Amino acid sequence: MDNENKTLDFHQFEWYLPTPPEPLLLITISSENVICLNRKLCEYVPKQIQIGINMDGTRLGLAGISDKGYRVPKNGMIKDDRLVQRIKQRGVRLPARYLVEEKEGIWLGTLIPSTPAPPTIGKTPKKPRKQGLKAMLPKQEVM
Repeated sequence: MDNENKTLDFHQFEWYLPTPPEPLLLITISSENVICLNRKLCEYVPKQIQIGINMDGTRLGLAGISDKGYRVPKNGMIKDDRLVQRIKQRGVRLPARYLVEEKEGIWLGTLIPSTPAPPTIGKTPKKPRKQGLKAMLPKQEVM
């Protein structure tokens, strides 16, 4: 009870505040041949861009272009079947995700390796069914 009467010394504590989340800049390429720039990335990239792919498809480049480029809509969805096919031809499995950062005026996306889903192992029934479904149904009495 003596401790309650003492004044609390705030200098004895090391105080923390939550760190603000870093905005992730992402490009997602869906199985439906759509290239989707997330909302944060759309805020930063120019409104007209050209898109480049490296030889193995693990890197994407976005660069501003004044004329005849891809127009970046507010929702960030760019549909181009030919471009997505080129990415697939380079061995990238869809859906694919790229983490983007800006370097020297070019937005570079690096493929995030996909983690394969673990195989689901079904439980073996303790008593396998020896007869058909009919044997499992409740029997009806005939009058």
